[in-house]
Amino acid sequence: MELWDAYDARLRKIEGKTLVRGEPVPEGVYHLVCDIIVRHADGSYLLMKRDPNKHWGGMWEATAGGSALQGETPFDCAVRELREETGIITESLREVGRVVSARNRAIFVEFLCQTHWDKANITLQKGETCDFRWVSRETLLAMKREELVTERMQTYIGELQAPDLTLPCGDGMVNIRVGAIIQKGDRFLMVQNERAEYLYSVGGRVRFGESMEQAVVREVREETGVEMTVDHLGFVHENFFIGDAPPHLGSQFYEISFYFYMNVPKDFAPISGSLTSDGCNERLVWATRNDPRTIFPEFFRNALSREDTGVRHIVTREWE
Repeated sequence: MELWDAYDARLRKIEGKTLVRGEPVPEGVYHLVCDIIVRHADGSYLLMKRDPNKHWGGMWEATAGGSALQGETPFDCAVRELREETGIITESLREVGRVVSARNRAIFVEFLCQTHWDKANITLQKGETCDFRWVSRETLLAMKREELVTERMQTYIGELQAPDLTLPCGDGMVNIRVGAIIQKGDRFLMVQNERAEYLYSVGGRVRFGESMEQAVVREVREETGVEMTVDHLGFVHENFFIGDAPPHLGSQFYEISFYFYMNVPKDFAPISGSLTSDGCNERLVWATRNDPRTIFPEFFRNALSREDTGVRHIVTREWE
């Protein structure tokens, strides 16, 4: 009998509660799962083929991993699962993201393993895996849904290396950005960092090769820890402003932002803990249209309406 610790949606252990593998996990309770992406020093990625007798048997996955045993930390679980499923022994692991899945009653903690391990010396775990291969990043990103078990890992591979769409243009900069409209009643979710007093939307720069929808789903997952889907595109915002953070402090920016209404889970419980591009801690805050703080974009105060399925175009100029 395999025992698991129980967690709430913020990855806080629920003391005195134990979960048993194979038994239903109660609503609002989660178990911990760790995934490990393995990237070799030569830039290739390890794929493991699932045993034919397992669910999704015969398909490839870009990770090792599995459920944490009772008492294990995410890091301990990742080290053990990597050793058991691939034979790779290392503690050189870096966390690259977390996903809260209400459907799976699980919190997925994603790690990256960068290694010089002998590529031929991969161990297959009986009943779990039946083959392995190393592929390029381009091959992995091009794999189809019917080949690869989880597309979530393709997103992480892409973001680990793909550059942001922030481009120099003369003396200024051009940004391509996405923003998420996350609402609960009359409140909408915003971000604040330790450097600035104003609030700004959940979201960030699009990465090269991403669609706008892929980018906003990724940004929501990174900043809230929750996997969401897009409802519809609500706004296209052209914004002319002056940069207020290094390395572009004082620079003129022309930013094109695409704001999407998101499908918010009923038990949505965001996890704060992201960083700005220059390393400032961020936290999530709920705001309303009458909030006394400065809000960017300002039109969030009066223009949000899920019933309006059209796309509005808004232009804001801080500089001419």
